Amino acid sequence: MSETMTLVGRNLSPYARRVAIWCALQGRELERLDVAATDPSQADIMKSYHPGIRVPVLVLADGTRLIESMPICDWLDDSMPDMRLVPATGLARRDCLQRIALAHSTVEKVVSLVYEKNRRPEEFHWKDWQTRVIGQIEGGLAALEEITPEAGFFGGDKPDGSDVAAVCTYQQAEVTNPFLVEGRYPKLTALAARAMKLPAFADTYPG
Repeated sequence: MSETMTLVGRNLSPYARRVAIWCALQGRELERLDVAATDPSQADIMKSYHPGIRVPVLVLADGTRLIESMPICDWLDDSMPDMRLVPATGLARRDCLQRIALAHSTVEKVVSLVYEKNRRPEEFHWKDWQTRVIGQIEGGLAALEEITPEAGFFGGDKPDGSDVAAVCTYQQAEVTNPFLVEGRYPKLTALAARAMKLPAFADTYPG
């Protein structure tokens, strides 16, 4: 039986992209079903995979469906322990997971701003709320910038799970609302440039 899995979700979803990169870095075979949870014309397709019409969904070779990026990535590590992107135990695991959490909470606000600013008709914009969300994004990106290494990756000479999360967050902001990052976070910019030399990142760029 084939061991190929299917990932439901586009690269424009930072959550689906994170899973795609994770799989690529682990050398897994992966098929893609590029559907958007936000596209009403694809709602029936999405609902057949996730009753809440959300991405990502990872369909395993035996038909099992896994949902939500963080537990999916945890399963990917658990099922391929020699290729883990998050350390198994100890302080290294704690710190990596905290970096992932910081990036994840920041990209949630990046996505929120897309709905509030890019998709909502201008006459319904709530400027005070946009300002609040932008402030949250800036706070998260500044915190990531502070801890980003000057060279290499959080994982050393190769990316770990927090590199995946940080780059996905930075590039999601870069693609959807460039003013959030332009000229402001040199270490994150350099980290993303290093990551883009790897096919796992370059082949999934959301632009």
